[in-house]
Amino acid sequence: MNEINRRQFLYGAGVSMLLPRLESFAAPAIAKVVSAPKRFLALYVGHGFAVTPNDEHSNSDLSWYPRTLNDELKFGPSMSAMQPLADKGKLSVFRGLEHPQVASINGHSSADSFLTGSNPEGTSGHPSIDQVAAMAHGKATRFPSLVLGNEGGLGASGSSLTLSYNRSGRAIPSNNDLHALYNRLFNSDPGIIQKEKALYARNGALVDRVLESAKSMQRRVSADDNRKIGSYLESIRAVEKNIERMEAWSDTPKPEVDASTLSLKATVNEPELFIDTMYDLIYLAFKTDSTRYATYMLQSMIDGPWNEMPKNALGLPAGHHRLAHGAAGSGRKAMENLGAYDKFQGDRLGRFLGKMADSPEGDGSMLDNTIVYYGTSNSKTHVNRNYPLLVAGGSNLGIKHCGYHNFLETGKQPLCNLYLTFLQSLGVPAQSFSDSTGTFKEILA
Repeated sequence: MNEINRRQFLYGAGVSMLLPRLESFAAPAIAKVVSAPKRFLALYVGHGFAVTPNDEHSNSDLSWYPRTLNDELKFGPSMSAMQPLADKGKLSVFRGLEHPQVASINGHSSADSFLTGSNPEGTSGHPSIDQVAAMAHGKATRFPSLVLGNEGGLGASGSSLTLSYNRSGRAIPSNNDLHALYNRLFNSDPGIIQKEKALYARNGALVDRVLESAKSMQRRVSADDNRKIGSYLESIRAVEKNIERMEAWSDTPKPEVDASTLSLKATVNEPELFIDTMYDLIYLAFKTDSTRYATYMLQSMIDGPWNEMPKNALGLPAGHHRLAHGAAGSGRKAMENLGAYDKFQGDRLGRFLGKMADSPEGDGSMLDNTIVYYGTSNSKTHVNRNYPLLVAGGSNLGIKHCGYHNFLETGKQPLCNLYLTFLQSLGVPAQSFSDSTGTFKEILA
């Protein structure tokens, strides 16, 4: 089979398997949007928030969780930026959900599982919810998904720097280069486009060489090894297909946006500017329909500049890890310190959500067409139970906001039930997700 026919055959056969790096910037055939897009964004902060065991605790006024007064959410100082949206019925808070497979593992390892439900210490992994959605509908946009993180990269098993995992359960590296991300999304400078095309050509040639080598090896090994190589070939052919999709988009002009307000040179030393710019790039990617699915790791569970940012840039007495450890006992001063960090993140999120809510789109706003999921996988440091979680938006996707859902009182369910509910609201024909047992009817209109 000649080169052109082989590529056409692979494309027609529908080979699809998302792999690290390439899937975040793949290029499908152009599709016309006939209705408001359905979007999903997941946001994560490691080590936990400042929470008390219950609302009767003496320091519960400092808790990340809101109180419920007359069936209305009332946020404390650390999450006060959420109050305007809560008053408009645009968000819900969840307590008592967790991943059963992750509850007993090392407390620093649960970031790996946040969007998958898989045990990172197990033998196999599940794709993350964003990638399941991207596999179903990612062809509609230039980029099936964006995988972002303040620290960037992969990390290691048990200390992830990314929230996204492909269909084989392999981590997808996150992008933290603001300028490169802007160029990738919006810069149609001929020099940049030429470099992108050259990269696609080099990657395509490399894939061709790997495929030929693997086929040659298949003729010289046992049947069992042949099966292993066959599985590997499927992965390589998926890479080939992603390259074809990127090449298909390379001659299509990128959308033009106003970059004058973007602080593309911001660093960890200017965390407010950096995070606001990352949120702005997500907003612009959604607004231009460049992608519909994104993940953004705001804080991992490993040491480094972003862990030390609360001390170095916010003037708090310690890095984030130590702040979370201190607040685990719910002492007032420790709660105030961690709460100050929670407020920093909450204010950034509130700015972003407000911008989406103020952007008309279809029969509502951008926020009404987007599920924004924000949370952590520790109720306190090292405890992988009762995740503090917040969901905003998605009203036009069938999400019904009813304030405070406390599953400690109404009965335990796996967190993946919420994820299955999200997927079905996004139009993904999924009947299960990881260890789900059903959907949450309570949040469906």
